[in-house]
Amino acid sequence: MPDQAADAELDDFLAIRKPGAHLEEGVVEDEFVISLGVDLTNYPKFPRVDDAVTYPKAQLDIRQETDVDSGAELDDYSGPYRPDLRFTDFSKQALAEKVLPWSEAYMVVCVDAWAEEVTKRYGAETMAEIEWQAWTDQIAPELERMRQEYLPADVTYEDPNQQVSAEDRASTRVVYTGLFTPRPGGEERTKPELVSWFLGSHEYLLQCIEAWATQITVRYGLDTMFDIQYTLWGDTVLPAVKKLKESYLGITGTGVEDWMKDLQLDATALPGKAFDLTFEMPEPDVGIMTFNRCVAVDQWESMGRPDILEKNCHSTCPKSMIVTTKFYDPNMKVDILAIPPRKDDDDVCCKWRFSMREESDPEYVPVALSAKPGQD
Repeated sequence: MPDQAADAELDDFLAIRKPGAHLEEGVVEDEFVISLGVDLTNYPKFPRVDDAVTYPKAQLDIRQETDVDSGAELDDYSGPYRPDLRFTDFSKQALAEKVLPWSEAYMVVCVDAWAEEVTKRYGAETMAEIEWQAWTDQIAPELERMRQEYLPADVTYEDPNQQVSAEDRASTRVVYTGLFTPRPGGEERTKPELVSWFLGSHEYLLQCIEAWATQITVRYGLDTMFDIQYTLWGDTVLPAVKKLKESYLGITGTGVEDWMKDLQLDATALPGKAFDLTFEMPEPDVGIMTFNRCVAVDQWESMGRPDILEKNCHSTCPKSMIVTTKFYDPNMKVDILAIPPRKDDDDVCCKWRFSMREESDPEYVPVALSAKPGQD
């Protein structure tokens, strides 16, 4: 393939992975993606509860709505699960001093996990090349747009990474904080401003981890990218984020209700261009989470690759659910009601049910009374 043609196809691949690009019409199968190659046979597939059952989209996400304020003025989310949670349920002080710092801390955990795992596999020099390429090609070009789209007009930002010379990049990490870092006096902002800030920090987080994933894909292929994601989420990100949620958000319980609260505020799955989720608890110890929209589904289906989508989902999502629920209680059960590939575009992307195992369940884990669920 001539270099010019390869560069053009790479540009197309990067373009579809920009925030919101998957929502545009006219996206077609990408030849660059096909050329990457991926093993679509040898990977773990997790079964649905019933393959014959599909779930059409019904209710949509309401968490981002700012025209409704319950008056709850929550200081954190240590209280009971709220089935109709909106971010405006939190006080302005909680949004400014807990929710926004929590989101940024989550982002730092994610990018540091990518850097650590890539360093282990390829060395510090290669990690630095990948990180700076990701920042330069995919993150930095979006900074001003995101500032204008999500932050109040008086909030300014200057990228400190512009001051790092090419010679110093090999020994200097990218600084990711700053754009959506909470500013002093945040509690004086309006709730719509703070909610927008939170949603922007979510898009920024996704852009950062997407940039790392894309650079790995371009260099080493989709299989390696999926493997790195599988490793770092289960081994590093999820355990660290559980502790952050306890510290910032007050989510400290061990039941299904606490897990549902965790999911409602997870900074990688907020409503916006990438995701639309709903949550329900039909019974006290049963929770259901539904993805009506997912950026991965939109991207891979729009490129005509539901086969790659299937591997993408099975390589990451079930593990993240299973690992994290065990942090809450080793007997929390995860049932997959729906997972790609979809049968119809009007179906939900995926649907998960969480419940507690009975002692009669062959997979029940006896827990000593002195032990804290989810810990050794």
